[in-house]
Amino acid sequence: MLFRLTSLMLLVFLSGCVLTENTRHSALQLPALELQGSSSKSVAIAVLDQRPYIVSGEKPAKYIGQFELSMGGPYDAFTASKQAMTNEFVDKMPQLLGQKFSQLKTIYLEAGLSKQAAVEKLLATGAEKVVLISLKEWKSHTSIDTSLWFDAQLEAFNTEKQLLSYKRTQGHDTFGGAAIAGPVTNAKRTLPHAFRQKMQALFSDPMVMASLTSEQAVPIAQRAVDDSSAPVVESNEPKACTVELILYWKNAGMPDQEILSKCHSVKQP
Repeated sequence: MLFRLTSLMLLVFLSGCVLTENTRHSALQLPALELQGSSSKSVAIAVLDQRPYIVSGEKPAKYIGQFELSMGGPYDAFTASKQAMTNEFVDKMPQLLGQKFSQLKTIYLEAGLSKQAAVEKLLATGAEKVVLISLKEWKSHTSIDTSLWFDAQLEAFNTEKQLLSYKRTQGHDTFGGAAIAGPVTNAKRTLPHAFRQKMQALFSDPMVMASLTSEQAVPIAQRAVDDSSAPVVESNEPKACTVELILYWKNAGMPDQEILSKCHSVKQP
């Protein structure tokens, strides 16, 4: 009886070790994004940390969230490499996008850099199109299960610093725990794939892919009456809006009710 109990405990322990090793491997080997089209043009990409508690210095750039143990906490959680979280995200981009963009360039940005300065640094690489992913929120909490709060936006620009496309994703996801491996190991397994999922949501937007793969991508300012790169005079009077402008506002995360308050009808092309 004692032998069987010992054997069972050993099996559970070894299973946990195997799962942990598989977890480390799977977290590093993220599948490429599933995207339509490809481009031989050079594309540069960077991730900008705009989380307010990072920009203010309250938390270091390596901060990813918190974890709680049964005996205490919460405790701050940091990247495994102890590098900035956005640097680790940038390092994953060739794995996610290399099959679609054969001339992909990546750069690191310091937290809190202005958007203009970030775009200029991207263009300094000599790329024909640049992609800036700004993280307004990105933090996890691991206890019995793992939760992720995220707010990320993608903006694509041409060499003239004109905005070509815009997409935003935000929300709160919860992932179940792992009975054998434990919650921390489960977080290490699920969070990298959660990052891939959010990048899939950003890059798979038709307007984003069209702006990056088309030879003659037209800037948003020319496709719609709104230009986000220049001051806009707001008006309280509803107006006729182009479909392009409505879709732009939707992608930017504007609530439907606010869009309706701005547009009394759809302008026909």
